[in-house]
Amino acid sequence: MMRPEAPKSAKGVYYEVRFTTEHWLEKKDNRSDYIWMNSLDGRILLSNSFCDEFQDQPLERLAEKTFKVIDHLKIEKKSYTQFHEREAFRLEGSGMVDGVPVGLHLLNTRRNNCYFDFVSITPLRSAAKLPPEFDHFLEAVTFK
Repeated sequence: MMRPEAPKSAKGVYYEVRFTTEHWLEKKDNRSDYIWMNSLDGRILLSNSFCDEFQDQPLERLAEKTFKVIDHLKIEKKSYTQFHEREAFRLEGSGMVDGVPVGLHLLNTRRNNCYFDFVSITPLRSAAKLPPEFDHFLEAVTFK
């Protein structure tokens, strides 16, 4: 008996993000499972999942690969942690995206043979005066 093909994305099958906060608009984009953009300042929160991929590499290496396209990347904090009772890796830093200085936050983890990453991109001009929403975004994640 053939096993049904596993989903490439875990969205709706193994996890969902129900993030609702004032000034955050959910966007649809084929490149990410979930995307929210702040209508006031352009901050972005997004999540991606990849099933049956990225199971062999350490979470730290995968986090650094996620940001390899960021110009002038400066990693400020990185550490292993727990997220929903699984090993996770958290990275914070800054760099340039399309010539704009940004603050970056990432948390990645694995479960159900899928790899998940959750990312925040904040223009630095607004980073100091606005509350970070990344932790609220992570709180909105539920795994099935």
